[in-house]
Amino acid sequence: MSGEETCVTGKKHTIYIPIIRAPVEPQRSILEPISKILTGEPKNEEEFIATLKRADAVLLTVRNRMNREIIDACPHLKLIAKYGVGVETIDVGAATEKGIPVINVPTVNSNAVAELTIGLMISVMRHIQEAKEHIRKRGWQTDRFIGSELIGCTVGIIGYGDIAKGVIRKLQGFEVKKILVFTESNRHVPNDFPNVAFVELDTLFKESDVISLHKSLTAKSKGLIGEESFRAMRKTAYFINTARGPVVDEKALIKALREGWIAGAALDVHEQEPLPQDSPFLTMENVVLTPHIGGSTHETRRKMVTTAAQNIADFLEGKEVDRRFFVN
Repeated sequence: MSGEETCVTGKKHTIYIPIIRAPVEPQRSILEPISKILTGEPKNEEEFIATLKRADAVLLTVRNRMNREIIDACPHLKLIAKYGVGVETIDVGAATEKGIPVINVPTVNSNAVAELTIGLMISVMRHIQEAKEHIRKRGWQTDRFIGSELIGCTVGIIGYGDIAKGVIRKLQGFEVKKILVFTESNRHVPNDFPNVAFVELDTLFKESDVISLHKSLTAKSKGLIGEESFRAMRKTAYFINTARGPVVDEKALIKALREGWIAGAALDVHEQEPLPQDSPFLTMENVVLTPHIGGSTHETRRKMVTTAAQNIADFLEGKEVDRRFFVN
């Protein structure tokens, strides 16, 4: 790790950003007037701790793990911040015990992920990735690529957060028959849409033509979708995941795809990332794959990095930070 310092002496604060996400300039313009910025991805936990000990705040990507041992080793740390939404790589409980706030950037990527979800539905239902490979191998029209349409479908949505609601909102224009939603708080959630019904998870899997997963990864949700769920699906149904890979038992999904329990799947997230080169998904023609790009748009990225930087600056300067950004 280089441990590069971009600073002017006399700054009041020190911020460690192991992997500074692009675009860099709006972050520097917000943070450099008040702080010394340390950058450089650590090679191991020891290097991470050595640099983090010098920092008042840290801004992490999903590649940086903050476990209890690291938090305990950095007594001067005042704030843990995360690019994006997911905080499964941070021991939030340990941070809370130490009185260290954890902040993320929820909602900014909701539209981008919702748009990609719709795109993945269409891609797998219309064999778009497979058709491109067919052309690349000098093929042309074939009945292999006769697909399915969203119009008249029943779509199952697992979760009812901002992304899920964005998907539901966009599906209205596709004239789907109905939308089934599963969330743990079914009985206490207001229905914001005319064609949505809240159902139990087993009902959703049995009755949906397309199922889209929008649940965060927690100890309770890990492996939530397994063999029983996939066996309940229709043979003509499709499964979409733009949430988190470990919410799904991938061995069960691979079995379902190989044995024809379901028609296909589209996955932006995976149990192991990057996806291993020997993953069976890579050779399956009925699977669409993207490399965790749900929030990767120019608009979302600029808003995300700017919001993250501004929240850090406001916190360190004693200014009020909107409570919706606090995880603990």
